[in-house]
Amino acid sequence: MNQSSAGSVHLSILESGVAVITLGDPSERVITLTPSRIKSLAETLLSLKASPPRGLIITGPSLEMFTVGADISIIQSVKDPTEGQALAKQGQEVFQLIEDLPCVTVAAISGPCVGGGCELALACRYRIMSDDKSSLIGLPETKLGILPGFGGTQRLPRLIGLPKALDIILAGKTLRPRQAQNYGLVNEVIQATRLLERAESIASKNSTTKEIAPNFVDRLLTFTKLGRAFLKNKVKKSIRKETKGFYPAPPAALECCLYGLEHGLALGYTHEAKELGRLIISPESKALVNVFFLSENAKSLGKSGKKFIESLNAVVIGAGTMGAGIAGSLARAGFPVVLKDVNEIALTKGKEHIQKGLQKIKHLSETEKSFILNRVETTSRDLTNGSSIGLALEAVYEDLTLKTKLLGDIATHIPSDAIIATNTSSLSVSKIAATIEHPERVVGMHFFNPVEKMPLIEIVMGEATSDKTLSIIAALTSKLGKYPIIVKDVPGFLVNRILSPYLNEAAFLLQEGYSIEDIDTAATKFGMPMGPIRLLDEVGLDVAAHVSEIMVAGYGERMKAPTYAKTLASHGKLGRKSGSGFYDFSHEKISPSPVARELLKLPKATKEVTNINPLQERLIMSLLNEAVKCLDEGVAGQPGKDSASQINLGTVMGMGFPPFRGGLLYFADSLGAKNILEGLQKMEREHGARFAPAQGIIERAGNNQSFCG
Repeated sequence: MNQSSAGSVHLSILESGVAVITLGDPSERVITLTPSRIKSLAETLLSLKASPPRGLIITGPSLEMFTVGADISIIQSVKDPTEGQALAKQGQEVFQLIEDLPCVTVAAISGPCVGGGCELALACRYRIMSDDKSSLIGLPETKLGILPGFGGTQRLPRLIGLPKALDIILAGKTLRPRQAQNYGLVNEVIQATRLLERAESIASKNSTTKEIAPNFVDRLLTFTKLGRAFLKNKVKKSIRKETKGFYPAPPAALECCLYGLEHGLALGYTHEAKELGRLIISPESKALVNVFFLSENAKSLGKSGKKFIESLNAVVIGAGTMGAGIAGSLARAGFPVVLKDVNEIALTKGKEHIQKGLQKIKHLSETEKSFILNRVETTSRDLTNGSSIGLALEAVYEDLTLKTKLLGDIATHIPSDAIIATNTSSLSVSKIAATIEHPERVVGMHFFNPVEKMPLIEIVMGEATSDKTLSIIAALTSKLGKYPIIVKDVPGFLVNRILSPYLNEAAFLLQEGYSIEDIDTAATKFGMPMGPIRLLDEVGLDVAAHVSEIMVAGYGERMKAPTYAKTLASHGKLGRKSGSGFYDFSHEKISPSPVARELLKLPKATKEVTNINPLQERLIMSLLNEAVKCLDEGVAGQPGKDSASQINLGTVMGMGFPPFRGGLLYFADSLGAKNILEGLQKMEREHGARFAPAQGIIERAGNNQSFCG
């Protein structure tokens, strides 16, 4: 989404007497509902009100673009709730002009129709949608910490019923065409080239389309007081479980939907606008908007590399969970890929892994799933004909000798300009590249596990890696639907390096007599998706122990901590993948393992926790301190603002730092360097040199400077 497009709408009249409002110009890559476009739309609608046409079609300027909705930079700039309320009221009034026209109105949708764009379409009598691969519709506002404020919380429940409407609004969902039709959000899905022809036929009343109405049960839950009360209780519990109380937008959106159904549309619109005004200035919304811009800006990293991936063929070496996940991601993005392994059983399991992953993607048809799966070829033989390969990527065990040998062998079978990538989480890319001809094409491509879910890829720049290689891999990362950050080839790269002191501090707390539950609860009550000890189990204690050794070798004493992960791994307790580690995963309810403390020779937990804050502060300050070191060493991006942005994005997308806090350094700015310095100095006195403040914190505290530039 490019928030810079302004523009206006264009009106034309077809021979049939049907008016067509086009929401922008074909030269505009992205159509946003800027103030000037909203004004232009209002003026056009008023002219049609004065002289009604036979019918009205509202459409986008191309088959790839309807409108992405409101200008997000305006959301970011609002500081006063009354300003936000006024913006909502303006949008509501303009869209009401559409609904009040005395003719048939049709939204002819192709490309993105989200946020305010979806609310515009809801004001039309009918919505038809093209089957173009870029088409999607929905209301993602809660992901920005706000709610649909141009009438969405009022129109959608009445159109498709409260249960389905809440499913879309509360989760900030966007739907593919067939999904949208199944929800009742669009009346028809049609071939893209026939979209306007069909819209004209409906708008001119020459043909009809299927009317949308909620089913009997949904009507009861929407339009009866008893039904709404039942649904409200159920949904409130679900919201509490999902948001853990950290995100104010979903409960506010629920109340807006209910308020309008209970008090009528007029009061419903007023309440919706007021709530938008309240939410739009909340710290959660500002933080989530910051993450939005970080994720959008990350896409520009691969701008110059796009042309090089248009016809990319790839080979992935290693058919384990990671390799299969990577091969599947490449195939879903449209790339032919060879999945190579010496073990036929591993190849069979790898293909099954990809197939199972595809079955979970609901918007794909069986034909589309079949096409994707057919893009993956498996082989256990040597790559005898690799002349068409543009990317070779290994995803085998973290062993430098093994990775170097495999990539060295594959390099002799592929073109000299083909990119060679290693999916390593800890090994030196420069050392791997040193043994390969044309080392400028060697790069790290650190996927996070599970590949299908984790949205970040660390692109690791070896000493010889060229800018061209980095841009191509960044473009590929975006094409895979993930976010790239470019990091230096240092031990742990960015995410694992920042995480290490945090995980170490959890071990120190365990050593001091705190319980596993209290340590992990301290983290989850801050907003982390799971606690540090549970995270170790999910990563795998053998992997965690290996990474820890690399961190100590790279950074010395300050990265040393009790070697609990290594001890448990030596007893076959590897975490989730073996069924037990710090936690016992053998039962439906996951709980701390009764034997872990015994194996670690730890006494029974004796520390009684009445205040979680001191534990929380020790864990989070460990993250902050290391992040500032990374910032000032230029570990990610260009030193300064760019580096801060990549650290913020990397910590949210790669390690689950709470999005509602905007990223680790964004959160640091909310605390202030002086407060962080004082906190670290206190901890250094109480707990030792590992809390010695980074020089960058000391300097910024003295100069009252920002961490984000």
